[in-house]
Amino acid sequence: MKRRTSLAVLVFAMCALVACLTGCSQLQQLGIGSQQEAYTPQKNAAVVSSPTIGEDGVLRVGVSSSNAPFSTQANGKLAGIDVDVAAALATQMGLDLQLVDVGADAEGALKDGSVDIVMGLSSDDASSTTAVTNAYLPTAVALFSIDATGLPSKGEQIEAQSASMSAWEVSNQYGDTQLKSASDLKSAFTDLVGGQVNYVASDAIVGTYVSHSMGADARIVGLMQKVDGYRIGVGKSNADLQTAVSNALSTISQNGTIDVIEQKWLGDTIDLSGYALTPNAEKAASIASSSSSSSSSSSSTTGA
Repeated sequence: MKRRTSLAVLVFAMCALVACLTGCSQLQQLGIGSQQEAYTPQKNAAVVSSPTIGEDGVLRVGVSSSNAPFSTQANGKLAGIDVDVAAALATQMGLDLQLVDVGADAEGALKDGSVDIVMGLSSDDASSTTAVTNAYLPTAVALFSIDATGLPSKGEQIEAQSASMSAWEVSNQYGDTQLKSASDLKSAFTDLVGGQVNYVASDAIVGTYVSHSMGADARIVGLMQKVDGYRIGVGKSNADLQTAVSNALSTISQNGTIDVIEQKWLGDTIDLSGYALTPNAEKAASIASSSSSSSSSSSSTTGA
């Protein structure tokens, strides 16, 4: 009995060896084996070079290292939405990415040539020396709530981080008596979850990030500003780089890359169209629209 068992084991082992050798032979025929090099994805050809950018093969991108969720230090490295968008841009442009911490002086770094582009500008940052792209993320001061479905009524408190643009908008539009100040945005959303307030005012992107990170079921119910967006700044005189960056941004926006980045950091993509504006914001938007139409009409008349 013992001899039969040993013989069966030997036969099984031989069959396994044959199968292994046959399999290895098939892999080698397919060009897959120990001598095969690892697959490396093809890199895009560089679309710009020096002097359009400061260093051949490298896109130097200015970010702020203390501006979560856009860019912040994590495990000794910069991470955030702006970092991921910058990496996608560089890849699309066929360049390596070099991040430069420019702090709060993004435009200064752009002017002195220490970076090629900067992240996180607004339409208001366009100037005689700085051009801005289309927005890669939309934003405005937004009102978040868990239970409410409409805008705040008179007397309802709205919590916002102290000394922020959101707190200023609450005071300006609803009065100081309706503003409840919080030391930080997480505390404000904690009060929202706990039912101490029905509304939190915050930058739409930052508020969505904090709410998602906390697992709070808060949603945007209205806007306190006309929608703008986070944009990329490029030197006004550098037309070639403006074109290259705009083309790359258009591609990663259309192919879904930006959507993936938003989902990674915010839990979902952000669309601010269709939200109701607060009365004062609606009025301000109407005035701005009328002013813009008058300017266009005046320019057309002068040109004629």
